[in-house]
Amino acid sequence: MERGVPRPRVRRGHLALPAISAVLAMGLALATSAQAASTPTRPKRHAPPPVVATGQPAPTSMNNATAVTCVSDERCWAVGLGTGSTAAIDATTDGGKTWKAQVVPTTMTVLASVSCSDQHHCMAVGLAGAGGGVVSTADGGATWTLDPDPAGAAAITAVECSSKRRCMVLATDGMSYWAAISTDNGATWVRAGTLPAGLSAPGAINCPSPVLCLVAGYTPTGPGRGSGLIAGTSDGGATWNAATLPPGVGVLRSVTCSGLACLAAGTSSTTTTGAVPGSGQLLSSTDDGATWQVVGASMPRDDAFSASCPSAQVCVVVGVDWVGTTTPIPTGSVVASTNGGASWRAATLRYVPVGLDSVVCPAVDRCFAGGGNDLVGISLAVALPVPKPRVVPRTRAPVR
Repeated sequence: MERGVPRPRVRRGHLALPAISAVLAMGLALATSAQAASTPTRPKRHAPPPVVATGQPAPTSMNNATAVTCVSDERCWAVGLGTGSTAAIDATTDGGKTWKAQVVPTTMTVLASVSCSDQHHCMAVGLAGAGGGVVSTADGGATWTLDPDPAGAAAITAVECSSKRRCMVLATDGMSYWAAISTDNGATWVRAGTLPAGLSAPGAINCPSPVLCLVAGYTPTGPGRGSGLIAGTSDGGATWNAATLPPGVGVLRSVTCSGLACLAAGTSSTTTTGAVPGSGQLLSSTDDGATWQVVGASMPRDDAFSASCPSAQVCVVVGVDWVGTTTPIPTGSVVASTNGGASWRAATLRYVPVGLDSVVCPAVDRCFAGGGNDLVGISLAVALPVPKPRVVPRTRAPVR
């Protein structure tokens, strides 16, 4: 989706040089040959290769991938809606080269979120018929088990597991959203704090620490309209408060943090019903999500649905790019920043025909995204940090 840049016109030289020019050129070459031989040549500097997003069809059981999580740049899971009446889970163990469907309990109809604390322990949440549903695995997805859901949950929209035993979910009873905590890998749940009144359509939970968590969504401002809202907890989910946002923020869908730096992604549109084209909107925070500012750098694509920042400098945002004006068609969108959000560049897309709902970056140079029946690997031209060599202190021989 990057547009080609016209090549600069190169001015051609004459085919034949006058005799005097040839003599002068030969003399100059002889005079400088010795100096050139002794002067080391400087390596040519090349522009870094662009960000590249390469998609592939998901296994046939996946109809719409809603969330992706990874424990390394080799092992990832994607969850979503299945092609039948059962939800779908796909997994890769080779960095996205191949994805394989995993068996989901038939009572799970929709999966909205997934979180893995290690390569063996994962939890996925969503709907099981008319109520909330929770499934978990302790063997990397070879078997998924249906777990009890928090009491009173009509649906469970998000999960974050900080260890193989402790997980937090967001649940709703249709009137409000609240958190629930399990410390035994989903065997039992304890209801925690209620999120700010009016919060609607919260996205994934992002927890920079075991006690600090953030979630983005919107609060209704009128029929079919809403304004962005970010809720946070600093006590492990016991209490939640709305963050201070600048005026004019549209619907928000995702929040991610790396250290104290956080990024929220959404759209400038305030429409909450249907798919209405809008420009992407990003907010940033440097105080653990307490206060936010609109990112000044222009985002080269449209609606943002999910963001992931593996470091304070590197962030990737995915979503929808609307093509056309009369009847806009939604297509995939991937943008990245490698300078802390000062500027953004659109990725080169290879088979990303649909909008993307989720992205996760297990490394600064590698991300994975999902949307529709498309699973996408994203490569970034970012130099990996070089570990500092370990200095072994010398031991001085005893003086005799």
